Amino acid sequence: MRSTTLLLMAGMAVSAVAGCSQGGVKVRTTTEPGANLSGLRTFYVLSPPARRANVTPLAQNDPMLDNSITNRQLRADLAQAFRGRGYAAAARENADFEVAYYAGAQQKFDTTYWGPTFDPGWRYRYWGRRDWAWPYYGGYYGGGFNVSSFTQGQVIVDVTDPRNQQLLWRGQGTEPVSNDPAKYMAELGTVVNAIVAKFPQGAATVASGR
Repeated sequence: MRSTTLLLMAGMAVSAVAGCSQGGVKVRTTTEPGANLSGLRTFYVLSPPARRANVTPLAQNDPMLDNSITNRQLRADLAQAFRGRGYAAAARENADFEVAYYAGAQQKFDTTYWGPTFDPGWRYRYWGRRDWAWPYYGGYYGGGFNVSSFTQGQVIVDVTDPRNQQLLWRGQGTEPVSNDPAKYMAELGTVVNAIVAKFPQGAATVASGR
């Protein structure tokens, strides 16, 4: 079975960059200078952004297709991982932070989003800067990578502040993944867990001593 490389990144921009390996997954995280993560308690995982109508439709199992099996599993993995760190899922209007993401299997990021039903939650910027931060724009993210730097099998998840639409924390992880859809979903969950395990513990986790 051929394998591709899965790249996972989770939410932020330019400050302390840390790298390590966890269970075969290479993990790298970055925290924006001045971002205060200690007061975060609740989160909301965004639905995929809309795509333009004049482009090729996504495959039925594409992780960026709203309500596809793979997308539902990706969002469930993200929610479970953040709950495991001591954060509680909440209605969007009550969430302290939002979780955005990108997943695909192309050599470059797909730039065919921002359809007529565009969600402003996906238009977020690097902290204190005018640069758009979602990978659609292919900008700098602290480690110096850009759109053309990534290999096949890509996922990005960004943690953002819904009050000002700015990026708070970003991490990335890589490991080989199968082309089999069922195995891919399981391996994707493994990378999600490895990334979110590096996100600061939430208040509930700290209080319980877990």
